[in-house]
Amino acid sequence: MTNCINQPKMPSERLVTIDIIRGVALLGILIMNIQSFSMVFSAYSNPSSFGDINGINFTIYYFSHLFADQKFMTIFSLLFGTGIVLMADNIIKKQGDATKIHYKRMAILALVGLAHAYLLWYGDILFAYAISGMIAYSARKKSPKFLIILGVSLIALCSLVMYAAGISLPYWEATEIQEVQAFWAPSAEAIKQDILANQASWLGQMEIRHQMAASMQGNLPFYLPRVIGLMFIGMAFYKLNFFGDRFTNRSLLLSGIIALTIGLALIIKGNANNFAANWQLSTMFVGSQYNYWGSLTVAYAYIAFLVVFCRTNVFGRVKAMFANVGKMALTNYLSHTLICGFIFYGWGLGLYGTVERREQILVVLAIWVFQLWFSSYWMKHFRFGPFEWLWRSMTYGRLQPLRKNQEQLALTESN
Repeated sequence: MTNCINQPKMPSERLVTIDIIRGVALLGILIMNIQSFSMVFSAYSNPSSFGDINGINFTIYYFSHLFADQKFMTIFSLLFGTGIVLMADNIIKKQGDATKIHYKRMAILALVGLAHAYLLWYGDILFAYAISGMIAYSARKKSPKFLIILGVSLIALCSLVMYAAGISLPYWEATEIQEVQAFWAPSAEAIKQDILANQASWLGQMEIRHQMAASMQGNLPFYLPRVIGLMFIGMAFYKLNFFGDRFTNRSLLLSGIIALTIGLALIIKGNANNFAANWQLSTMFVGSQYNYWGSLTVAYAYIAFLVVFCRTNVFGRVKAMFANVGKMALTNYLSHTLICGFIFYGWGLGLYGTVERREQILVVLAIWVFQLWFSSYWMKHFRFGPFEWLWRSMTYGRLQPLRKNQEQLALTESN
């Protein structure tokens, strides 16, 4: 007889609302990540550093920054914390060793993240999530109040470090300022070399990819507190039954509208200040504070609105499609890299540095359509996404059943 405590939970046991919100967040993340795939890295945070920023390109930049930048990553980080508690509770109910399984899952995810970063795309977030998940796990039994206070404190700490770095700029050594300035607003020659490197073959791109990946890993201490803090808040939301029926639609809509108004006002103000300052180096640290905090309230508004949406009795097929994307979040996240890497890097079409924002958004829309269709098709026939299945099989030390049986297929078709 198979030991039930060594079996992962099945998709039918998932909280559908969380899957839907995760699916929306996963798709939304690509709005910003495609800029890192297709353009010089500085263009992600400093739009004046590369590419046309006029007309429709400006409109796309502005609305992407306003409604997407850090918002969907915030939701994804929060839900990662929710998932930690959800999975631990599920395993404990079966009298399993949740701690051992959790750390094994995180170790595997860390290895996947490193491979992703150094072999395909430096912008990987999986390694950071794995490390954060290892740290956050120890607080899973704390009260919601404790988790929220600790989470907000860590988020504030990250903000304080950035702000302190900004106001201390006048006291930096000249060489230090030049080094950061080269990253924030690279020279024409540096941009040219970056484009040539990323339009090269997979091997030819390796040096710059490794340099950028190592830089991302080196910056972990600066942004990890925010990620861990968001995971703590996600744990609290789960404990408060935020994704269930704890709060009424009216209270969620009202709080969401207030949060959205505050967040958008902050972001608009910050963006106006940054353009007025011509995106000087100080905006990297001080000017970014508006979106840093505004993204939190906007992300909360999205979550609140989505919870209400999930409670409605309309758009059932649309909800199912988003839920399927959420169930295959790891597969779809890695697919972003495979698809965009083929489009923009030299081992594919080599369009890096040549695609403007107005064209990037069309690529995003095409990928959304594909992933909504593919995820629904795949989950109709299989229990898990391809990479989810591999992750689970490695975690539990045996190949997990992948295809759905006839009873599950009938249930899927009836839904």
